[in-house]
Amino acid sequence: MNQESVENNQMTEFDSILAESIKNSKLKEGTIIKGTISEIEDDAVIVDIGAKIEGRISKREFAFRKDQKELEVGDEIDVYLDKIENHNGDCVLSRSKAKSKEIWAEIERSFEAEELVEGVITGKVKGGLSVEIGVTAFLPGSQIDTRVQRDVSHLLDIPQKFKILKMDAKRNNIVVSRRAVLEEMHKEVRQERFSQLKLGDEVEGKIKALTDYGAFVDLGGYDSLLHSSDITYKRIGHPSEVLKIDQQVRVKIIKVDPEKNRVSVGMKQLESDPWLLVREKFNVDDKVKGVVTNVAEYGIFIEIENGVEGLCHKDMLTWSQKQNSKPGNLYARSQSVDCQILEIDHEKRRLSLGIKQLTPNPWQKYNEANPIGSIIETNISSIKDGIIFCNLEGEIDGAIFSKDLSWDADPKEEIKKYKVGDNIKAKIITNENDKVSLSIREIDGNPFDELKDKHKGDIVTCNVVETGDFGLKVRVGEKGPVSIIKRNELALRKSDARPERWAKNDKLDATITNIDQASYKISLSVRMMEETTEREAMEKYGSKDSGASLGAILGKALGRDKKED
Repeated sequence: MNQESVENNQMTEFDSILAESIKNSKLKEGTIIKGTISEIEDDAVIVDIGAKIEGRISKREFAFRKDQKELEVGDEIDVYLDKIENHNGDCVLSRSKAKSKEIWAEIERSFEAEELVEGVITGKVKGGLSVEIGVTAFLPGSQIDTRVQRDVSHLLDIPQKFKILKMDAKRNNIVVSRRAVLEEMHKEVRQERFSQLKLGDEVEGKIKALTDYGAFVDLGGYDSLLHSSDITYKRIGHPSEVLKIDQQVRVKIIKVDPEKNRVSVGMKQLESDPWLLVREKFNVDDKVKGVVTNVAEYGIFIEIENGVEGLCHKDMLTWSQKQNSKPGNLYARSQSVDCQILEIDHEKRRLSLGIKQLTPNPWQKYNEANPIGSIIETNISSIKDGIIFCNLEGEIDGAIFSKDLSWDADPKEEIKKYKVGDNIKAKIITNENDKVSLSIREIDGNPFDELKDKHKGDIVTCNVVETGDFGLKVRVGEKGPVSIIKRNELALRKSDARPERWAKNDKLDATITNIDQASYKISLSVRMMEETTEREAMEKYGSKDSGASLGAILGKALGRDKKED
């Protein structure tokens, strides 16, 4: 008999003995049985379940035990017999399954009492990590830590506490959280640290995070806010210009809010306040040197002393109105400039600065050479929004509003007669606030000058310029202003209020019902003049009991007036 035949016979004999032993021991798959630890390896425990049968159980299944103790050879333990023999001929045992019912009951009690459970993270699974707490639980990725953890290798196989979030016995599903445990620990540490922080204390901290509005500083278990305005007296665009993550800093506690458990800190409060020197060192009209710290649409900020800056409004940058709207075209950050202090507000800590004040004012020079009333020759540089702009001298422009083109014509129609490049004559009517206003209609004088002694209620003689359904267009006197007498203002009696009663160049008298010399407006009425005349005649020559007609009274009045003449 060869060697192979001998080995086959021995294997067959062994299988028969094993089968007989299993039969006599009454071992049954799917049951919990007693076993004895026969050997302890680095990563597994060898358990003898009798009948000359041993099985290997991973040490991970022993990681969670309420009666925690060191495993020893000879210990008797409960195990679950999964298979007496698998395809590799091995006995498959499980400690966790044997303890499953007992452990589930314990875990449920912990869950109901909101107690923490101990376990170990065993590895990665889809969406999170697997945790052994006596049974396998799921740790979602969002519940691993208070911050995103890209590398979790340092968390594996380390006994630690977890909070149970959800249990489902039917699905054999348990969800746990490590983050909740950390947050609770942080809360306790924060509360203890918060109680130690007092207003005015100077403490050490570490920059934890940077934002657009400031930085968060770790004061040893408690995060505080360091606002951008409290970092330095200097202007900064972003906290990252002066701070970096993990930088050690010394700060002063400037605000404590017990209701919201918040603490605010400052760094500049540990420095001397540069504004305390302003009152002693600077005065209005002082000429100073500075550096541009920021450029905005409305002007530029200039630092004239370390931590002391002021605003130079765009109107104060240059005498040229063409460039005032674009500070960025003139200045850039870090540029050195000379300027003048225009205003100091110590209470609000504000400085108003000017740059153009250090150069001659071209407007003043021009206005001295061309006072109000001067008639100049110029050319149209642009026409926009009903205004004609004219170049006067250098950067100085003049403006003619459409209403100042003609006394009589419609402004919207009159401005259409002009175009860019036209040479024109105009009269200077105002030159205030660095602006020159011009007028074409006033070159030959102001027709309202003829009415400078007239007032509301006075009677004036007018010349008819035009008649129509609207009424009469008339000129007051020979060179006075033109006005419209509306149809209903042409006569006392409606039957006489007919425009066709008059022709062009006819003369008529009318009462001034309103006059505004400032805006060059005048209103006239023939009806009101007749009402006044009739009332005065009745008061002077008639009475209610006389029985005389109005015509007779008026005739009598007119007759007496002639005799008196």
